[in-house]
Amino acid sequence: ARRNAACYSHEPTRVEVEAGEVVTAAPTRGYDIGQMHRLIQGGPTLGWRALHVMRPLSLVTASVALLWPGTSLGPSIDAAVYVLAGSRVRDGIMPYRGLWDSKPPGSFVLNALGQALLPWLEPWLVSWLLTVVFTGTAILLIYDLLCRHLSAGASWGWSLVGCVAMACYPVASGGGLTESFAVLPIVAALWGIAVWPRTWRTTAAIGCLLSCACLISLQSLPGAACLAIAVVWSGGRVAASVRQAAACLGGALPIPVAVLGWLVLGGALGDAVDQIVAFNVADRERGGQLLLLLPVTVLLLCCFAVPAGVAFARAIRRPRSFGRVDWACLAWCLSYAVYILYQGRIFLHFLIPVAPPLVILASYGMQEVWARIGSPKPSIRRLAVSLAAVAGGALLVSASVTVQLSAMALGQASDKERLVNATEVWIRAGTPASATMFVWGGDAVLYLGTDRAPADQFVDDFPTSAVRYWTADRTAALLDSWDASPPVIIVEGSATPPLLRPATDGPVSGGPDALSPLRDFVRAHYRLAASFGDGGDFEDIYLYSSSR
Repeated sequence: ARRNAACYSHEPTRVEVEAGEVVTAAPTRGYDIGQMHRLIQGGPTLGWRALHVMRPLSLVTASVALLWPGTSLGPSIDAAVYVLAGSRVRDGIMPYRGLWDSKPPGSFVLNALGQALLPWLEPWLVSWLLTVVFTGTAILLIYDLLCRHLSAGASWGWSLVGCVAMACYPVASGGGLTESFAVLPIVAALWGIAVWPRTWRTTAAIGCLLSCACLISLQSLPGAACLAIAVVWSGGRVAASVRQAAACLGGALPIPVAVLGWLVLGGALGDAVDQIVAFNVADRERGGQLLLLLPVTVLLLCCFAVPAGVAFARAIRRPRSFGRVDWACLAWCLSYAVYILYQGRIFLHFLIPVAPPLVILASYGMQEVWARIGSPKPSIRRLAVSLAAVAGGALLVSASVTVQLSAMALGQASDKERLVNATEVWIRAGTPASATMFVWGGDAVLYLGTDRAPADQFVDDFPTSAVRYWTADRTAALLDSWDASPPVIIVEGSATPPLLRPATDGPVSGGPDALSPLRDFVRAHYRLAASFGDGGDFEDIYLYSSSR
């Protein structure tokens, strides 16, 4: 009974023994009945000790294995920009002013610090190692949280599901994404709420972790808000809640204030506001992206549907059985769904921040289902068996979709890697090392592979493709800088809208009109020097010549 109560309070009790006699009871991680019996009979066996070590080690190994393709296939479109931004920050160039991007600066700083600490490694390998450390540590914290209300075996199984959800190639793209970095501080904050005593120091530490997560990825905002409420809430005691809020705010503010001061001193604050706020608002208004990947997202997450639904039903029927961590996870999932609807778009890497609360809620629900399978009431037993069967089928569907998506994504990434390698070899051999380059498309990785400096702050076509953000005035400003110092190399890859190649899907409303002066400039001053790939995926290399 004490152990069952501990399942809901997150304070399971371990019976400590000496010479076969019970001497004390202390809160610790969850032990199943078999483990309790072994403790009373004379302590844990050697095999149990090995399992105690091998389970978390296997989770870290699984994280490494799932992220391993990134070492050979290189960074994804987004990860390449963050690695490049880290390199430029390390060289003393301010982000946003020296490199355009719509993400918070946390990932740039992490990459810069990693490259400074490991200067003998390639920048992309440093980013990959950071991803392994952050993802692996987050998985271990989730495993520890689950062990507080489940047996070690069940905790390991659910942690493995969470590991696949956060690190498989279709979702994590081999590493380097902001969500892969932000998941550690926000999971650490959740772990701190469950484990640490409620003091002003621990509350301040949790606030610091939450602010770090938000400075790394905007997708952390819903979870951070829910966890902040969870750490501040004191059961209706206003004075205690005010003290907790002050401590949380005191821990959360120093790092954002320091980053703000850094941007102000570097003259990049206005650019940061324009790129993070103005662009994201304009990009959200574009809309029409939510339904593109929604069916795939539903299939990937359907393994959580039944157990998480059971946990939600339990919260409605027996709200007092839900603790602070349980309610925080439930609010996190619901608020994240609202946030996705507000953005009007979803990508598979958006699933990383919501995987931890889904795993925890699903483990609660599945535990409830298994408990009801042994019920003496036939109706309850039949319902539990049916739910377990549906959950098992959904798990098979999610696993099958994950395998198929992984094979497809790895094949596409392999083809892209060969195309990029051919382009890099030609640029390194056919242009001087001092040549500046502008890449039109999502291949910012070319800057890393060729060691060619960006011609200006734009390292891909991402801002120019947002027609509600990009205007004719921005095109004129870009052309003014090119008139003064034109890029020696222009590489056009697959993009919407294209630069010089004919559009295949039709132009985005308003895009070609704003960009036509840029196309005229390229046609007048550049010649096609080489082309790789085919009509679907290609790289056209243009070299500067003053006139044609």
